[in-house]
Amino acid sequence: MTGTTLGLYLARDFLRNTAGLFFLFFFLIMLVDIIELSRQVSAVTHVRFSDVALVCLFRAPSFAENILPFAVMFGASASLIMLNRKLELVVARASGVSVWQFLMPLVVTAALIGLFASLAYNPLSLRGLVLSKAKEAGFYGDNGFKGSSKDAWMRLNQTGGDVVIRARVAQKGGTELNGVTAYRYSSGSELIERLDAKSAQFVEGPSGENHFLLHEVVSSIPGQLSRPADSVVLPVKISRARLQIDQTNADNVGFWQLGEQAEKAQLAGNNFLPFLTRYQSLLSQPLLFVAMVLLAATVSLRFARFGLSGKAILAGVLAGFMLYVLSKLLITFGSNGLVPPFVAAWTPAIVASLIGVTVLLHQEDG
Repeated sequence: MTGTTLGLYLARDFLRNTAGLFFLFFFLIMLVDIIELSRQVSAVTHVRFSDVALVCLFRAPSFAENILPFAVMFGASASLIMLNRKLELVVARASGVSVWQFLMPLVVTAALIGLFASLAYNPLSLRGLVLSKAKEAGFYGDNGFKGSSKDAWMRLNQTGGDVVIRARVAQKGGTELNGVTAYRYSSGSELIERLDAKSAQFVEGPSGENHFLLHEVVSSIPGQLSRPADSVVLPVKISRARLQIDQTNADNVGFWQLGEQAEKAQLAGNNFLPFLTRYQSLLSQPLLFVAMVLLAATVSLRFARFGLSGKAILAGVLAGFMLYVLSKLLITFGSNGLVPPFVAAWTPAIVASLIGVTVLLHQEDG
């Protein structure tokens, strides 16, 4: 009973600290996003602050997913430091509880957080991202378009040339666009026409004559005056299925759809490795969170005996940051076929876990 009570106490304390840090980061992300989005839509008079806040609230969970590993690591460090300062870990050690026994509740809790993050939080956050794009799509008209790094770009073939399309918001795999600017080029790469439109929808013709239907358009031809039009048909040589596959990013596909999306990309002749690597990355997330707890323990458990060390805390933070960077780097390698997806996704978590266990064995039992 004592072991169960102590375990629940440690797990609850760790979970509370992790949740507190996560929601703190979540609030900061949302605040920065509100400021940035308010600046972008400042020229659009019909947009209210409540609309901006709602969009940021919907997409903040997707952005905050990247800080979950750090919330786990800092939550574990905070729990162990506070338990050391209150001498609770000293009492636990004196009563015969080993480091592995009082770390086990934190490890199990971290693994459960990782499972929840992969199986439930990831799909829900991406659903919120879809809702935010649908809401944000209504912000941008002819006067509301502003180019930024978040724009969706696509280059498509036409008869006698290409068309480059830039959209402020792209939904449903690039088949619904808002805040659109299209540049039509000849076969000799000369600009023929620029089209600025409020929105565009992809339409499949009965005979394979597919096109984008642009609404509320302003056409600009070099050397001529701009001409407004209610709608313009922009022919393109691509199918709806191929367009959706080409415009789908692995990071924007939920855990449960990644396998299906990888099969579609493979059948279409596209690079399917990003989807497999992303799938393996989400599967390895519980072990990654466990590794974060072990790394936090290596710099937090020594405080009671040797005093608080700023260098040790900094070393732990840098170790966690390097682990995160390494995992992202290997995911890039796996997405481009340089290493197998399984190896790219699981190597950082396995190596970091082994390093954490080795250091703890040396500190506690060596």
